[in-house]
Amino acid sequence: MKICCLCKEVPDASVQKRIDPETKRLDRGGEKNLNPFDTHALEAAMQIKEGGQDVEEIVAVTMGPESAVRALHKAVALGADRPVHLTDEAPT
Repeated sequence: MKICCLCKEVPDASVQKRIDPETKRLDRGGEKNLNPFDTHALEAAMQIKEGGQDVEEIVAVTMGPESAVRALHKAVALGADRPVHLTDEAPT
């Protein structure tokens, strides 16, 4: 069995959020962290693997710009066996 954990890099919760006055969208600049819920999913996957289940690997997957690879680095540091980064310039 393989376990896939979806990972997303999100703005740090402790940083004050700002709305860009031109685009009316969230300014995503500044410090970013791995989504805390994704951290919980990785921990649950590790518990399954360490609990004796037949887990071949835990794969961390993210989609986003090149900077999103930082989320994968954190996921591997937490115990993921392999990172997968999906990116597409079309939506940007």
